[in-house]
Amino acid sequence: MKPVCKLSNILLGVFLLIPGIFGAEEVSGQIPEQYPANATVSDRGDVLAEPADYWIFLDGKPDTSPVEISERARVRRARRGQPHAVEMDRNVSPTYIRRLEELGVRIRVESRWLNAVSAALPEELLARVREMEFVREVRPLARRNATLPEPIPEAAPLAKTADDHYGPSRTQLALMNAIAPLERGINGEGVRIGFLDTPFSEFNHSVFDSLKSDGRLIEIRNFTGKTDDPSRHGMNVASTAVGYQEGELIGPAHKAEVLAGVTEYTRFNSETNQEEDNLVAGLEWLESEGVDVVNISLGYTEFEPGQNSYTVEDLDGDTGITTIAVDRAAALGVVVVSSAGNSGDKNWYFISTPADADSVIAVGAVRRDSSRAAFSSFGPTADGRIKPDVSALGVSVYIALPGARFGYSDGTSFSSPLTAAVVAQMLQVNPDLAPMDVLDILRMTAHQAAAPDNSLGWGIINADEAVKMAESLAGPLSSSATELPTETALWGNYPNPFNPETTIRYTLPQAGKVHLAVYNLLGHEVAVLVDEAKPAGHHATRFDAGNLPSGAYLYRLQTQDRIMAKTMILVK
Repeated sequence: MKPVCKLSNILLGVFLLIPGIFGAEEVSGQIPEQYPANATVSDRGDVLAEPADYWIFLDGKPDTSPVEISERARVRRARRGQPHAVEMDRNVSPTYIRRLEELGVRIRVESRWLNAVSAALPEELLARVREMEFVREVRPLARRNATLPEPIPEAAPLAKTADDHYGPSRTQLALMNAIAPLERGINGEGVRIGFLDTPFSEFNHSVFDSLKSDGRLIEIRNFTGKTDDPSRHGMNVASTAVGYQEGELIGPAHKAEVLAGVTEYTRFNSETNQEEDNLVAGLEWLESEGVDVVNISLGYTEFEPGQNSYTVEDLDGDTGITTIAVDRAAALGVVVVSSAGNSGDKNWYFISTPADADSVIAVGAVRRDSSRAAFSSFGPTADGRIKPDVSALGVSVYIALPGARFGYSDGTSFSSPLTAAVVAQMLQVNPDLAPMDVLDILRMTAHQAAAPDNSLGWGIINADEAVKMAESLAGPLSSSATELPTETALWGNYPNPFNPETTIRYTLPQAGKVHLAVYNLLGHEVAVLVDEAKPAGHHATRFDAGNLPSGAYLYRLQTQDRIMAKTMILVK
């Protein structure tokens, strides 16, 4: 429920928990006008304790029907996910729904992935729900207030030059080496990106003109039930990834198709507490519509004292509701990218959910000098995994603002969509990459891949190297695998870290003698993988380290004109 976007070094959306506001259950009688709209009233007219919000997890799916999944989603699942997700594609049991409603439960959101429903439950109803034989678990939702100011442009924008195609957005593109793939025409074409955020202003900004005129804005769906939210955080976020206005702002994936789900409602300080519910529903919708990549510039952590907050111990990749949903999406072949959070300089300090998910790409923020942004949240997760995974520019990021304006903003809210756009580029050149393949490639090609930490993860992403590695892993029918390379390159090994096997890939622009060997950190040669003439083209060599101990190893490629080396990690 917290858009993780920071502007002018002020955290956007510092949220507090509030009692149940939405969908309060009336036990009996009518709520008099002088009572709050969220009050529960007894038959004597007494205001009772406000109902709290819960996820009700169910046991099994009897009498269920399958949901409609788009052909595009089926193709994506077959390529890089679970092609036959029978249980996940069946609705929540209507028999269970009916029995809950007969008990007096007013259901708000149904999740077929979680096999659960969310609802506001007064205390006496909560006890009865827990006793139902088909209820597996009842878990409280997190709550909080929501305030989200509009982004504020910096006073002194970068100077523009008439011949600069990328305009002020050149800085954010250059820092992650994304201009080179754009110059080669790699711009997300054919890839479908989904955004879950606050309102998108109907994408009514000149930076989205080509998106709309080309028919690539597939759908905007509002999951909040509200239409009076003034926030345009969603529009700001999307502009960095898919916007296009020459000489002003160009997103790395400006030719991608777009779907957008409004899951956050930020108007007033005492509004809804169902954003986690909305995000789950939005993510299930995006997956069924065949998205390839989803960006989530939102986060959920601690809230008002005495309410149902997450703790640092909950950041284990298995507890958060949105964390669980993200892992489900990845299992179906969707690459999910999430902001790490803006709490690095706050008491919370750590990343938020769903950035703790095992299969999410959590993105931290850096400044223009490549140093960590002070607000960017730290890892590790509660179970000891390094987070964030990678980083991108999150300070003075050039974005679209309401009224056809442009400006600068801070936050991991913006480093995340920049990374999601690079993911779209990778899937453009290699649509067979599974979510974990994408994560591994981004890590391997980032600037501190050899020494990841809980500050920047594996480092600032290198879009050009990541796209090239994605190309090198493409199947035999792809153009990248059939066209001759223009230079000798050692692309790296996949997976990395590995146990006990990994594949080392390299390219040769012309035929010649190749020597590829592996060394330990003492410089001793432990394996010779290639020592012969090789034809021009793309090459892959398998390395089995079954007889070697865990640790770092160097592999070295020597050709007639080049010597290159990289590091890999064996973990047993």
